[in-house]
Amino acid sequence: MSGGNPVGGPKRNPAEPIPSLLRPHCPARERIILWVPALSSRDRSEDGRPQAISNEDVERIKTVTTRAWVESTAQTYGTGLLTFHVFCDIRRVPDAQRAPAAEELILSFIAALAGSYSATAIDNYVAGTALVGAGQLAPTSSKRCERKPITLATLEALRHDFNLSLPLDAAVWACACVAFFSLARLGELTVQNQKAFKPAQHPSRSNVRSEVHRDGSQVTVIHLPRTKSASDGEDISFARSNHCADPAGALKNHLEVNALPDSCHLFAYRKQPSNAIVPLTRSAMLKRVQGAAKKTNAGSISGHSFRIGGTLEYLLRGLTFEAVKALGRWKSDTFTLYLRKHAQVLAPYMQDNTEALGRLSQLSIQLPPVR
Repeated sequence: MSGGNPVGGPKRNPAEPIPSLLRPHCPARERIILWVPALSSRDRSEDGRPQAISNEDVERIKTVTTRAWVESTAQTYGTGLLTFHVFCDIRRVPDAQRAPAAEELILSFIAALAGSYSATAIDNYVAGTALVGAGQLAPTSSKRCERKPITLATLEALRHDFNLSLPLDAAVWACACVAFFSLARLGELTVQNQKAFKPAQHPSRSNVRSEVHRDGSQVTVIHLPRTKSASDGEDISFARSNHCADPAGALKNHLEVNALPDSCHLFAYRKQPSNAIVPLTRSAMLKRVQGAAKKTNAGSISGHSFRIGGTLEYLLRGLTFEAVKALGRWKSDTFTLYLRKHAQVLAPYMQDNTEALGRLSQLSIQLPPVR
């Protein structure tokens, strides 16, 4: 199909794909399902389906695909599909050559993106295909500023600006402490907007439980119904701490100040002065924390500061990398890229002190590799 405009026809937006029955107009998140490749040379039925694939197989594939990613991830992949087909339209690549795509076509696509998109965007758009050096060519405007960790001392300093008898302050403080000590992503604990809360995707009060180890130690467990990497959900946990940034105490106070039904969002609160029940949004949470940070000269705080800071805190306490990896639910060692103070973390292991190293080894928790 040619990428030119029909004679006398309206001018086509080059950022939009050429209309095709293979790629109907639909929301980005639905392109993974609704956009289909052209027919290949394999044996197919009259409706274009491979002979070995039944209707039940097709429906099963759709079901698995729609449940494989959270909505935001599906939207990102859908945007990648759009970008790829616009690229192919401009290069006049026939539909039959787009899927499966030859290695040369994929590399050409990546090379075209390099210099205009960030390395993360390219990785997402190509869905696993990487080009060494593409990230180096990313424009400066696409690169994030360094996301610094929030330390335990900073978190405790912020506490002085919160009035824990106020609904919003109680909710934000509890969310901050839980995010820090459970190594949760802030987006897993908050919602994008006040109408976005869905019990099947976001934690509610009914998702909180306590578990006791056989030695008597107790932890609070929160089940996240759906996460970035687990469509069937994951658990996060934390223990009580003997300082003002105690996550268990902060959560208990929040649930008492904002006494709401168990079906409500975990960090929902009563918004003043209307007294309406609203879930805690990421923007509202960060706005309140950043406001406190300015008053205490704590510096910039991003949503990722809590996960990074909690990781650093546990490592400084002597937990092994394997233990922190399991606590943070990482499937790889990429979490080590977050660390800003490797020297502090590794200092105890570099000492010429056999006795100290022996004590450290006894305190370290050894866990099997995450599989």
